[in-house]
Amino acid sequence: MKKINLISIIILIVSIVYYSYIQNTNNNQIIEEQENFKMCDHKHLVDKVDRLVLPNNVVPSKYDLHLRPNLKDFVFSGKVDITINIVKPTKTIIIHSIDIEIQSVKILNQQATSVTYYEPEEVAILEFQDELPVTENTILSIDFTGILNDKLKGFYRSKYVVNGEDRYIGTTQFEATDARRAFPCFDEPALKSFFNIKITIASHLTALSNMDTTSVIENNDETKTFIFEQTPKMSTYIVAFVVGEFDYIEKFTKEGIRVRVYKCIGNKESSEFALDVATKSLSYFIDYFGIPYPLTKADHIAIPDFTFGAMENWGLITYRESILLTSDKTTLRTKQRIANVIGHELAHQWFGNLVTMEWWSQLWLNEGFATFMGYLSTHHLFPEWEVWNDFSDCYRNGALRLDALENSHAIEVPVRSSSQITEIFDAISYNKGSCVIQMLESRFGESFRKGLHHYLDTHSYKNTNTEDLWASISLISGVDVKSFIDSFTKYPGYPVVSFTPTSTEGTFELTQKKFRLQGSEKSDDPIWNCFIRFQTGSAGQHEFILEKKSDTVTIPNFKQGDWIKPNYGQTGYFRVAYAPETIKSLVPKIKSMEIPTPDRLGLLSDAFNLCKANTTSISAYMDLVMAFEEEKESNVWDFIIDSLSSIQTLVEDQPYSSRFNEIFAQLLKPLSKRLGFEPTKGEPSSDTLLRDKVNTKLGMLGDVDIVAECKKRFEAFQADSSSLPSDIRSTVLATIVKNGGEAEQQIIIDQYLKSSLVAEKNSYLLVLALAPKEELVEKALNFALSSSVRSQDSYMVFFTLPNRVRQFAWAYFTKNFNQINETFKNSPLFGRIIGSCLTSKMDDSQYNEIVNFFKDHPVQIADRSIKQDLEMVTINSNWFKGFNQDLSNWIQSK
Repeated sequence: MKKINLISIIILIVSIVYYSYIQNTNNNQIIEEQENFKMCDHKHLVDKVDRLVLPNNVVPSKYDLHLRPNLKDFVFSGKVDITINIVKPTKTIIIHSIDIEIQSVKILNQQATSVTYYEPEEVAILEFQDELPVTENTILSIDFTGILNDKLKGFYRSKYVVNGEDRYIGTTQFEATDARRAFPCFDEPALKSFFNIKITIASHLTALSNMDTTSVIENNDETKTFIFEQTPKMSTYIVAFVVGEFDYIEKFTKEGIRVRVYKCIGNKESSEFALDVATKSLSYFIDYFGIPYPLTKADHIAIPDFTFGAMENWGLITYRESILLTSDKTTLRTKQRIANVIGHELAHQWFGNLVTMEWWSQLWLNEGFATFMGYLSTHHLFPEWEVWNDFSDCYRNGALRLDALENSHAIEVPVRSSSQITEIFDAISYNKGSCVIQMLESRFGESFRKGLHHYLDTHSYKNTNTEDLWASISLISGVDVKSFIDSFTKYPGYPVVSFTPTSTEGTFELTQKKFRLQGSEKSDDPIWNCFIRFQTGSAGQHEFILEKKSDTVTIPNFKQGDWIKPNYGQTGYFRVAYAPETIKSLVPKIKSMEIPTPDRLGLLSDAFNLCKANTTSISAYMDLVMAFEEEKESNVWDFIIDSLSSIQTLVEDQPYSSRFNEIFAQLLKPLSKRLGFEPTKGEPSSDTLLRDKVNTKLGMLGDVDIVAECKKRFEAFQADSSSLPSDIRSTVLATIVKNGGEAEQQIIIDQYLKSSLVAEKNSYLLVLALAPKEELVEKALNFALSSSVRSQDSYMVFFTLPNRVRQFAWAYFTKNFNQINETFKNSPLFGRIIGSCLTSKMDDSQYNEIVNFFKDHPVQIADRSIKQDLEMVTINSNWFKGFNQDLSNWIQSK
């Protein structure tokens, strides 16, 4: 690799920035002067661009790519012929390339005189002696070599075992900016091209790619070449290829599209559930969007080593094995997750693949839509699962929790570099994005669906921005969607709407302000357009848009003493601060469960977070929780248990903590007795999920009945590991580790090493850190970082670290930082791993220690996440100071 000298670095940076500036200002004169750059201060140019893009003097239209991967030596060679248009005369072409050795470059009968790499921007600079003239459909031919890496990105290797023998596949993960690690390319979403792909491999292997094969050629050197059909025009990040030995099963949709699910040979887990879901979901989206699926096949493949849950490569979707394959150890919750993820990835075939965001700042157009659509398809296939309750619990509450922080970001956020792009694959892009889409669908109904059809039809095979989507929905609905929704996409945060009865019957005062967990109002806080749907006991529904800071709404036929629920359905992305009399009127409806599950959940979530912001008392929240003692829905209890558990961690060093735990257990015990310990045939899915949550928490609280039952089940498990049903597995294992010792933990480690079933192995990892002693927690963390655990799975042990051992965990983290950093430095989960090692509250010296550590040991991929975690620590510490005496008094009154 040729190293770049200082002057070349400066020239390169200025060239890229200059071209970025050109693309944003259309300053053609600057293009003509590009060759005359010299060393000087160019900060004024850097400040004017919001992203780092390639020069626009060269535009690709087609790639002819031939790869030769070697799974024995973990290397590959390749040649790519890129059809380009040269739109401005130049002696230099800048192309994305990282971790690749370019062997030769040729264009217009010229060889490149030099190839220089600038690793910080992941590009190669190709220089030519003679100026390249303006021309169309010219071939840029590049020969290159690379390594099948073990970084789980680019073109990488993944290991699996068959009968004790290590086997490997070669696979890809290109989103967001890693196609450049597999072949030199113009690796930006807006630079769509056609792709013709050939792959030459050992004759016993199979190659898969986005398209079907047109032919397979047997070569004379014990290799064969797979030649694939040309792709539609598409972005580089959804190109994919996988090579190895696979089994598959297949079905056809009613439209005649072939659907397959692949897995590595020797894998005994089932593909049947995934295939059924994938086939039906694909047909559902074809009907819903009214736009045909543009390919002839939709392949889904389970990859042994995989960073993300799944990746939407067009026509060849890749997954973690645990999110595609099932066995008798697979829980109901995991099946729901599988169905949801398959729907999410198939929705991307339209939102993201057919129509693609112009730049990564519009990532939410991909991920927000796919998240919402994944729930839509899962609800269509499995209405009995009531997955919209889960959406309210996990996605809506997850978004609101993160978006209440000062270190949140807008849905649309400027990003320039690869690391910045990786950081925004978070709960804002996914969760808040999907909530904004749900809000639009709730308001516009069928006009929303027709607007999506118009958007997809108008912009097929093109790139768009957010305004293009708003324009399509506006055209169909007749409403200016942009002015309605901009406040939710352009700004971080969201409002809390205070809802107060006035002295006039049926008239209520509405006031909005930005919701904060800490801090006060600012003069530049935005005003949101809040679409509010009201449900009343006798006056039906009423809709209103709060477009200013304060307003009044009159509900026709509303009578004094009737109940009213604002934000009915919980589809509005805001919180509600209820007047005490409104809460009082709703309590009977809570107890009778006449109010739908999302609304009961929303009441709790709003009350808890207003308490956390120190605007309402913790005693009022605890009183509200007690009104839910007859609750039956799992998602509502999930929130109650999680909220009380977060309080529990903050008070575990207080004199009243034991009594708090007793009250907590007393709340759950009747529910546990009703549900029993094992699922019953034909029971509602909510009961299956609820039993796991309730009994596991009771086990953590040391409930004697649950602990005794778990010990009995664990004894049977030791004799026969198949004796433990999947839906009580986590309860038994977690309770045994929490209330056991080294022997019990070692049994679970041994079972992990024996098992070949992914769901089963994951269930073991998720309980190891619950051990009661620090030396056992250290053993669990050491095991997680060992070669016995795939690096993609190590995070599971960190994520379950209880608060009581997090001071120890932080010491472990700092002591082993180099190893942990090496394991997770490329993982979008690194930030959450760090957060799992921080106590819920801390004093100033502990806080400063952490801040100073990351000053000395920066983790760029997790920078925003670290700031968010530290902000939450401060919030928790202040919250605890505010509620401590009130909670103590409340407990004493019980």
